[in-house]
Amino acid sequence: MGRFGFVALMILVSGFAMSQGKESTPVPYDVTCSFQLTFFPDSTNTGAKTETFLLFFNQEQSLFKSRNRFLSDSAIVASERSQNRRDLMSFLQSHRTDFNFNIVKKGCNAVHTTDQIHHNYFTYPETAGHLQWTLTQDTMTITGYPAQRATTAFGGRKWDAWFTEAVPVSEGPYKFCGLPGLIIRLTDSRKQYDFVLNGLTQSRRELAGQMPQSVKTDKRTFIKKQQEYRANPIGVAEQSGVVFTSGRSEIAQRVQQKIKSDNNPIEFFPN
Repeated sequence: MGRFGFVALMILVSGFAMSQGKESTPVPYDVTCSFQLTFFPDSTNTGAKTETFLLFFNQEQSLFKSRNRFLSDSAIVASERSQNRRDLMSFLQSHRTDFNFNIVKKGCNAVHTTDQIHHNYFTYPETAGHLQWTLTQDTMTITGYPAQRATTAFGGRKWDAWFTEAVPVSEGPYKFCGLPGLIIRLTDSRKQYDFVLNGLTQSRRELAGQMPQSVKTDKRTFIKKQQEYRANPIGVAEQSGVVFTSGRSEIAQRVQQKIKSDNNPIEFFPN
């Protein structure tokens, strides 16, 4: 496969996007939480994968994204400032992620997701009240914190959330929030997605360039576009101006294999 074929494959399979506009206004955050996710992207394969996520928050809002996405976005910003992209490609290749979303919460009734389809970004809101919690009397200690269990249903899955009032913020991984303490473990009933807190640091930091410029839409429209792309990724790429000078069939085969094995998303969207 030639150099162009390699780059095209990265764009299609890995969600790779260097030339994305960034919103550059710095946002200060006071706390950084690290979560490890163990998940099964292929329901036909018993092999689990792991990925680290970061949750930044202050008194007004939070940002949740994969650590590799955070590092890649930071590297892109740094390369644009220095105008040096010599080593950027190899860095991005070694920091791939299965999750390109950025989730911003400004309270649990103002949750917005920015996610990628091909090399375009879209931002959509969750419906207010998207989580209806039931508190239980179950308690246990998780990563050194006393925790209580709550349950909810979201995205076609049933979830157990363990929260701790020792960290009295209504935050958690992914789109989860609304409990009287930080969610430190979040597991679906089929044990296919399991977030566990593995670090919490109180240190003020300003983040810039972490949010790509995006088109505002609604969730239903985003899902429709995502399904159209998954059905014909090569066609969508060609419609956007990508020209495959060589290796088209090989790229198409590898992209379809990737999509076929990525059949167990964290949310199941209705058709």
